[in-house]
Amino acid sequence: MLSGAGISKRKELELFGRERMQDGQEERRRSSSSSSCFVKPSRFAMEEPTAHLYVANCGPAVGIPISVIRDAFSMFGRVTSVLQPAGDSSGSRVYVSYVNVSDAVAARQAWNGRPCDLLQGRVMLIQHAVPQQQQPPVEAQVPVFTLTKDIDIPGLSLYTDFISPEDEQELLTAVDAEQWTTLAKRRVQHYGYEFLYKTRNVDKNQKLGGLPLSVEPVLSKVALLSEMTHAKEPSLPLDQLTVNEYPRGVGLSPHIDTHSAFQGSIISLSLAGPCIMEFRKYKKKTATPVDEISHVPDLQEMSHQEDGVNDQEVANLRQLNMEMERKALFLPQRSLLIMSEEARYAWHHYIPHHKLDDINGQIVSRGPRRVSFTFRKVRSGPCTCIFPEQCDSQQPHLSTLFPSNDDNVREPCTTTSEDAYNEISYCATLSCNSETENSSESSSKTVPSLVKPFNSVTPEIEKTYVHKVYDAIAPHFSSTRFAKWPKVALFLNSLEAGSVIADAGCGNGKYLGLNPKCLFVGCDISPPLVEICTQQGHEALVADALHLPYRTGFCDAAISIAVLHHLSNEGRRVRAIEELLRVVHKKGKVLITVWAVEQEDKKLLSKWTPLTCKYMDEWVDDVGTKFKQNLSTSSLGSIKEGSNEDLKELTLEKDLVEQQEYFVPWHLPYHRAEVGGASAAAVASGLAKKDDTKRAVVYNRYYHCFVEGELERLVSGVPGARIIDQFYDKSNWCVVIERL
Repeated sequence: MLSGAGISKRKELELFGRERMQDGQEERRRSSSSSSCFVKPSRFAMEEPTAHLYVANCGPAVGIPISVIRDAFSMFGRVTSVLQPAGDSSGSRVYVSYVNVSDAVAARQAWNGRPCDLLQGRVMLIQHAVPQQQQPPVEAQVPVFTLTKDIDIPGLSLYTDFISPEDEQELLTAVDAEQWTTLAKRRVQHYGYEFLYKTRNVDKNQKLGGLPLSVEPVLSKVALLSEMTHAKEPSLPLDQLTVNEYPRGVGLSPHIDTHSAFQGSIISLSLAGPCIMEFRKYKKKTATPVDEISHVPDLQEMSHQEDGVNDQEVANLRQLNMEMERKALFLPQRSLLIMSEEARYAWHHYIPHHKLDDINGQIVSRGPRRVSFTFRKVRSGPCTCIFPEQCDSQQPHLSTLFPSNDDNVREPCTTTSEDAYNEISYCATLSCNSETENSSESSSKTVPSLVKPFNSVTPEIEKTYVHKVYDAIAPHFSSTRFAKWPKVALFLNSLEAGSVIADAGCGNGKYLGLNPKCLFVGCDISPPLVEICTQQGHEALVADALHLPYRTGFCDAAISIAVLHHLSNEGRRVRAIEELLRVVHKKGKVLITVWAVEQEDKKLLSKWTPLTCKYMDEWVDDVGTKFKQNLSTSSLGSIKEGSNEDLKELTLEKDLVEQQEYFVPWHLPYHRAEVGGASAAAVASGLAKKDDTKRAVVYNRYYHCFVEGELERLVSGVPGARIIDQFYDKSNWCVVIERL
């Protein structure tokens, strides 16, 4: 039995929980119309003080009710409102508005980057928010339907609880016992016929065999459905199955399954977790300008929303005078979705890249993974559907948008490289539809604008918190970098005599010349570090690891030691891996090491500053979704050593955010010569801070720490790469790759 104190405590928790829920409901109602009236200043811009504050790492999701936030900030002056950002499901960010600008300035000066006792000791990141011009109200998000009769898309059917939990577990056990194929962001299995991602089709002459026995009960139930027995276009017998495993947060880009590949219905069984599937239809507008579309959200506004329409898509729609209709359907765990006729042939389907789905106000977590079983029937002849605009049989140029012989085609819009071949990008479809049917030349001209090129512009965070920092600390950094890691030495000493070895990101050159029987060439982005290398007699030059200055296939081996974790988005990390692989010949080997989240010395994490916000348009998360949060440069100081509680408070709840982004301090002692002009200027500019307690100038270095399996996933998505070894060593994840 509970004691009187226990009962009292339980009631207190219940009341607190009810208060948080009521706060959240009230603020969601108010923020849907109000918080969208604020925008944050651009990164690193000089802020003009306003009466409004953007406060990160504070809100209901981290245990602080809105009413408590209002009371705390009221100590500086009269607070008019505390609102959550519209469309923000995390609940860890708020806008605080004052009557007077001076009150907002005082609050920011007092609490930005410092523990706040009134708010559970949290360390908040605070900026002045900028009121934006009032715009016509737009739809906050696409309405999510739970029944297909309400969504009104012909040919779309959903059956909930199509199989039992026991049957679900048997299916999952069966596929997990088989061999998975790893793509860039998910794993797949193919049965009946292999789906060929480069051609977006199947080879009808290469049958893999029948579908597995484990799915026979599902096929028997499907065959009895009215959509199958009364179908206008036969879908039975189903003879192709693709099983997709989506990790939490990974979605699927907008696409229509290739018309010429499959006939009849596309059938998808959702296991292990739920998701939202969005459907999009594009059509020519009549006389109404795109800016005044009333039945869909404003396209320009959507281009700035998470998982909305990107700038390329907006440009295509405007240029072609197109409009888009969007509808969403919730797919529960163990549900069966059938797409036939118009739903299958004319509507793009899409799974947003979310870890949490907002089902009309109810937040639903996707769970650790979602596994879909997609059943299809391979088509024996050309497609003759009544939707020629989307049909590659009736418009052959659609099938040549992504050349099948180009292994290096990157992601169109937001798709992965594998998905690029699987999915007919709607950007591509719209562009091709605007061309004349007899102009293959004009069709080919659309390709460069559709395949997103690699963005070679270095993000500001790397320029500031990697390049400038290492230039400033180079001599001191070099004096601490002399020990050779045994595993790196073992790799280098295993290479044949006379091998040419490239060290990309060679730093002070401690590995250059380690094997005296080999020839080493090094490069680094930092001129002072390269100068140190040349003073020691090494061959080294200043170069970017994403644009290595070596001929393709020139080297026998390459190493990248502690470099990739300084690159601030996944696209740049993948490009660096591609470059390492490019410069070695076939059968050449590459060793890559990166810092791990799983540090052997856990106390180190308490000395690092977790970055719970990301730079607008600079950082992209692991599933391709742009964040719009901004981080104030004045809050980038390191956390005090041993402050584990601060670390816990700064990190968002584990099930919401996997913390991988850090600022790691470098202490440059006052007695070092470098503390002179360059460091004085760095302190004056805010790049570094003085720590009189430790008698050092403190710089922050940007790191993206890798989780287990992340490096292998990136490498697996690079064409021509084969992992021959992977291991954990000295708080680093490491892989050895062979070029095929």
